Amino acid sequence: LVVLLAITFVLPPVVTALTPPASTYLAAGDVAIASGTVTETPVPIVGFTGRAGETIEFRLADEAASDVALADISGFLDRATAAVVNAAKNRLTTADELLALEQRLERDLLTDAQREALVAEVSALTVPPPVSESLALNAQPALVQVLKGDTLEVLAEAALATPDDVLTFVLPDDGWYVLTKRVEGENGVTLLEAVNVEPLLVSELSAIDVRYRSMVDDFETAETRPRIDGRDVPMLNITDHQYAGERSPAEFMKLHIAPFLDQVNLPFLLLTVAAAAGYGSSRLLDRVQPRTLKTRRLSWRAIQILLLISPIVIYVLLSAVDPQRWGGLLLTFMLTAVGIVASFPIGVLLALGRRSRLPVVKWTCILFIELVRGVPLISVLFIANLMLPLVNPALVSVSGVIRAMVGITLFSAAYLAENVRGGLQSIPPGQEEAAKAVGLNGVQVTLYITLPQALRAVIPALVGQAIALFKDTSLVAIIGLLDLTRIADSTISQPEFIGNRQETYLFISLIYFAFSYLMALVSRKVEESGSGAARQV
Repeated sequence: LVVLLAITFVLPPVVTALTPPASTYLAAGDVAIASGTVTETPVPIVGFTGRAGETIEFRLADEAASDVALADISGFLDRATAAVVNAAKNRLTTADELLALEQRLERDLLTDAQREALVAEVSALTVPPPVSESLALNAQPALVQVLKGDTLEVLAEAALATPDDVLTFVLPDDGWYVLTKRVEGENGVTLLEAVNVEPLLVSELSAIDVRYRSMVDDFETAETRPRIDGRDVPMLNITDHQYAGERSPAEFMKLHIAPFLDQVNLPFLLLTVAAAAGYGSSRLLDRVQPRTLKTRRLSWRAIQILLLISPIVIYVLLSAVDPQRWGGLLLTFMLTAVGIVASFPIGVLLALGRRSRLPVVKWTCILFIELVRGVPLISVLFIANLMLPLVNPALVSVSGVIRAMVGITLFSAAYLAENVRGGLQSIPPGQEEAAKAVGLNGVQVTLYITLPQALRAVIPALVGQAIALFKDTSLVAIIGLLDLTRIADSTISQPEFIGNRQETYLFISLIYFAFSYLMALVSRKVEESGSGAARQV
């Protein structure tokens, strides 16, 4: 924990210091840029935020020299620049297709029909002139100004005409600034490369509490956006300034890993302090009061009681919130915890009932187990969410989360019953006969002889069932519940996070792996402790 905690605090500043800032590319000019069916015009005024003492730079983009360089551009692009880049990529793709068709025409093993079809395809393709030439990229000087956000006072300005011209400016205060950019001539587009000018993520906590956070670091401001002529200035938001191109490992660390660690390091610190306090206090009690058989039994009894009542306490605390508002990792944990805790006694009773000599009990348990195990979990969830309200309209008022919990519990109980029954069958019959010979009744034989040994024998299977249940809770996303997987889908469907699908699913995969491995580790510790078996004290 200490090592992980140190990493969460040390890694972000190290990555920020060693990784060059990501570039932001902005287009200037009064020209409509066509790319396929999309036409974009550069925005002449845009607002951005920055912290005091930060150095920003503006220069002409070197990538404007050729279409190949434009196609390989990497950084945040405004809509006009993205249109330029897409036009260059489309031209290169068309040129490659035309070259491939011409090479096929040079072959001798073509029939007349094939050659005629290829000639028609070649004649239908037209390679436009280079985008860098047709748009006269960076042929005209760009006039750039940086204004103070609240007063619109000009803080810096320059005319950028050559790649060697650079406007460097140190921000005097935290907050908003305004960038104006225009081209001297009426024709042509100029691409600017900005350094330390990052897109913003908007967080609207309420109608009056709107915060703007940088996508690269932890800088955040709640100042009002600049206004010109009574209108809000267009801002450098992430929705209109998506990242394009390949991210290097260093850029990935800076754009994703470092900001994430900046947000979780403080909660992780509090969790570590709480864990250290609990561990330290327990060690102190061991030194103050010698460990005896009585104290150890008392400690284990206290741990067992806490483990048993903790899900109940958590559920009671959460009951003050409408279950329909539960979501994300919390909902995944609640579905898993309720499914495991509630299905365990039901599964044990079903396993015992299936071995019962009473025909009604036995065949009722068999029918339930085989019926539930014969259908997939998603069918059970659809029945709980859609069909039950049709059977009894009064169930419409029951939250979908509660119905999903009931379905998951019953489904898990059927599988758990078979695991427990396998453990019961592994007990030699002689033990039951010996127990009855010394005067134990059937309930005592089950509670003290067969069931403890059976449960210990199937600990791997029980934990495997718990791990499978934890991962299967992702299926509730199909019936509309906002579990961890559904939250991930909702996140990457938002405009500001489009393109982060791989990172999002990698992150939730790590979450599933971490908790699944933790459950497997606990099960191995339980097996090593000899739980459920006779031990020498």
